Amino acid sequence: MGYSGADDARNARESLGKALEVLQQEADVPEEVLAITQNVAQAIRALFEAEHASTEPDGKTCVKSALGTLSQTLALLQDVKSQHDGVLTATENIADVISILFPLTNKPSTRPEPKGSSDRPPSSSPAPARASSQPPASVRPSERPAPKKPLSRKPSSSPRPRAPERKVIPPSMLPPPAPLPKGQRRRVEANLGATTQSNFYVGFSGEIAHGGVFLATYEALAKDTSVSMLVTLPGGFEFECEGYVRFVRDPMDFASESEPGMGIQFEGLPNEARELALRFVRQRPPMFYDV
Repeated sequence: MGYSGADDARNARESLGKALEVLQQEADVPEEVLAITQNVAQAIRALFEAEHASTEPDGKTCVKSALGTLSQTLALLQDVKSQHDGVLTATENIADVISILFPLTNKPSTRPEPKGSSDRPPSSSPAPARASSQPPASVRPSERPAPKKPLSRKPSSSPRPRAPERKVIPPSMLPPPAPLPKGQRRRVEANLGATTQSNFYVGFSGEIAHGGVFLATYEALAKDTSVSMLVTLPGGFEFECEGYVRFVRDPMDFASESEPGMGIQFEGLPNEARELALRFVRQRPPMFYDV
């Protein structure tokens, strides 16, 4: 029967082809831009597979793969320091493509209900996050990294990066203003790794500082709750920042294919924390959240 989103996948693939052409139009393409073109090419391949998928689940899997790659690409485009005329055009083009693909990932797959209880199996349950007024506790103590390195510690071979020039982003792509804190901020901890259900997320702007952290948990705080968050990363790196609960995924929403948890929006992410987040994003694509 084929994938119902094949036409959208084809339109998105053709648009990405134009973005790729813009990025490759210069004779001497900067190294960091060349890496981005490889991401775009990877997304094009995934969309081609979605376009020709024989089932709904297969098509959606390919679209999700492309969306993850493009979310990572948007974040990396925000950090390009080389002069390249096609970066802004490609950024706008990729944001448009994401707006086409994102609704496809939210459409329920047409597949039969599993036999037995609809409860989630314990083996797939994300670890609950502690949310209290006490100092943060690890989501899963057994997975806490070895002794933490201070935020300021960097590999000796890498000089301290300068804060990059931020590109002008349309107001429509910016997150809404943070709510005023009501009382003391709640303390939470997010442990992010290569395979954790928790991950960074970005919106249409692609700027990681305008995104946040999706914290997989069955014990989500109420929307708009102000928090103080400790984020731990592989290699013992960590940073602290302020934020608020921007969205919640209900664990009782059995129609959703997404993991339960809460999206914590950054508030004024420090430059050093942004650099650590980008370092992580280069290795693992962030999630995408529609603003």
